[in-house]
Amino acid sequence: MVCFEKEPTKDEEEEFEKIEKVGGPRVNEYSGLSEKLGPHEKIQMMSTFKIKDKDKSIIALTNKRLIVYNSEKTKLLGKRRRFEDIRLEDILDIQVEERKGFDIMRITTKEQKMKMITTEGRGVKISGHIRDLQDKIQQDPVEQLERIGAEREKGNISDEEYEEKKKELMDRI
Repeated sequence: MVCFEKEPTKDEEEEFEKIEKVGGPRVNEYSGLSEKLGPHEKIQMMSTFKIKDKDKSIIALTNKRLIVYNSEKTKLLGKRRRFEDIRLEDILDIQVEERKGFDIMRITTKEQKMKMITTEGRGVKISGHIRDLQDKIQQDPVEQLERIGAEREKGNISDEEYEEKKKELMDRI
């Protein structure tokens, strides 16, 4: 049992049928994750990987971020954090090393480098989805405008920086 699993509603069951599934994600994992998403955020793809009976990793890709859940049983690639929450625009590079029986994905962000394991052949598929979503984010000025507004509200950028970026984005609309 994963800590965020919950009994799905009928709507969540229908939504789960529409997303791309890689591996064996379950609807109760989907419904538990989907209630933790932000406004205008939807799960696009889910993947699972089991190393041993009680060691499971779940990768959920939304239209805004990559969420990784790791159980704490096995530390195959060194110490793992229980949850990773990575905004798609923070991902600078993704490399996939294909091995017999599994793939190793190396993700580089502005703050960290991380490794994760997926079932053989799935790393390329997942990284392709991430790149496709990154392209869509970079091309959609309305979403970028929403994001910089949120960053201004958090105090991460100044009003002047917000206005400058807003002008650039409005010129693209």
